[in-house]
Amino acid sequence: MSDQNALELVGDDSQIFTGKLAATELVGDGTKSLDELGGGTVGDKSGAGMFIVSAKGSASFFPTLLNIGELYPASGSEVLKVGDKVKKLTLTQVADASGWKLSITRTKIEATRLVHRFKKSRLGKFDASGTLSSIFTVGITDENDGLISKTMKCFRKAANGTITITEVDDSPLYFLGYVRKTDVPGETEDFVFGQIYLHDMTFGGQSGSAQSYDSNMSLTGIDPIFYSIDLPLE
Repeated sequence: MSDQNALELVGDDSQIFTGKLAATELVGDGTKSLDELGGGTVGDKSGAGMFIVSAKGSASFFPTLLNIGELYPASGSEVLKVGDKVKKLTLTQVADASGWKLSITRTKIEATRLVHRFKKSRLGKFDASGTLSSIFTVGITDENDGLISKTMKCFRKAANGTITITEVDDSPLYFLGYVRKTDVPGETEDFVFGQIYLHDMTFGGQSGSAQSYDSNMSLTGIDPIFYSIDLPLE
């Protein structure tokens, strides 16, 4: 990209989404588009969105290096081949989150021998950890599936007297951390996708300030992938 077309991003370009996987699996037949497989019609964009690849046929529609369990951003026009299967990922913006950070490191293993004049090294395993910076939002953060329930046992008493108690939900989340989120044709959106656990929450209150909390996140499941998607001109 030339300098005149470059775009420097600011904090407001960033957004955070979590995802829940649909129970229904869409099965390719070599003729129907994702729009149709999802119950819509050709070109209605009902099959647009994020899909997790659950199976690949012998002559798969999906690229060779895209593995089972990884994300495919779809426009809805894709025609899956026989043997291809996907599940739609329903995204929810983490409305109470104000920022995120992901740190990726790699182990360096020294491999120096006596014959070497300079120290030699080999690269080892990657590691990744991160944080979510959040603002407490009543009715979102404290809901049964809110972020607080990922790190703390919760007690809720409704106005009608109904009491609900939930244990800590240790299940992993699908995570999309957008560096840039856009729906403008011709622009590019960039994001990191992976599965995470939330843990080690820092929580409190301060007079005269928004009530914030931070939570650490660690990757699990599939390796993180960076996606860069050029939105087609309409």
